[in-house]
Amino acid sequence: MQTLNASGENAEQIKFWNGEAGTHWADRNHEMDAMLAPLGAAAIERASPVVGEQVLDIGCGCGGTTLEMTNLLGESGHILGVDISQPMLDLANSKICSIPEELQSVPSFQLADASTFGFPAGAYDLLFSRFGVMFFANPPAAFANMREALKPGGRLTFLCWAPAEQNDWIMTPFMAAREHLPPTDKPDPAAPGPFAFADKDYVQTILETAGFIDIGFESISPLMKIVRGQSLEEAAEFFMEMGPISRALVSQPDSVLATVKSAIAEAIQGHYKKGVVEIGAKCWVVSAINPQA
Repeated sequence: MQTLNASGENAEQIKFWNGEAGTHWADRNHEMDAMLAPLGAAAIERASPVVGEQVLDIGCGCGGTTLEMTNLLGESGHILGVDISQPMLDLANSKICSIPEELQSVPSFQLADASTFGFPAGAYDLLFSRFGVMFFANPPAAFANMREALKPGGRLTFLCWAPAEQNDWIMTPFMAAREHLPPTDKPDPAAPGPFAFADKDYVQTILETAGFIDIGFESISPLMKIVRGQSLEEAAEFFMEMGPISRALVSQPDSVLATVKSAIAEAIQGHYKKGVVEIGAKCWVVSAINPQA
């Protein structure tokens, strides 16, 4: 099994996604795909990959978007999924055998830190990501490095979360949990994390600094469908394993975990219908172009 050395500016993220976070995500891949696949499909539609193109899928995780785009690229295309999480890439690689045999050579996966990895220069038509680019310690440098891998005129399309306050799927359970947890300092809004790219002006500056042009933002407000077992309590457990809630619960005693689960279950009850939590979200689909040489 490969390992990625947890060093450099992104060492904390490498450690995090190769620990329990990456393992939990892989274990819950079915539920995560059910929740995120419609959002990824919207971003893929915007990116418009076509037969024969070369694509980079950054932060590909368990490979859902990589394999979905494989069908659009055909036998003459290629897509490289890149992630820092070995547990998630192990699952991604295992999925290749489930796609048609004639397409199994189209996708491949690379354990790497995309912010510093030496991609072949000018090799790719499209740089894509579904919620995988908000975790770099130095975003301008990371995007500049990834831009070098694009052909002149190559496209960038990625999906990121709009402000947390506009995402009920995270705020509703988080506010319920926070009442039962020790107070914490307000985080730096630009610190690596799910909502680091919530501010459009900040993202615009990052991409301009990295050398991209024709930067655009499209807002989508999907109704998230979160599936976890059949009971409200099982759904609450799912929220406890996601985002800022999961980090806040680290090292908390069982009594606190039980109280938080009850509070979250009560908070999401109005969104729960027959084993599915339906709750609002808001994302940006960001696009840009690598300038012609």
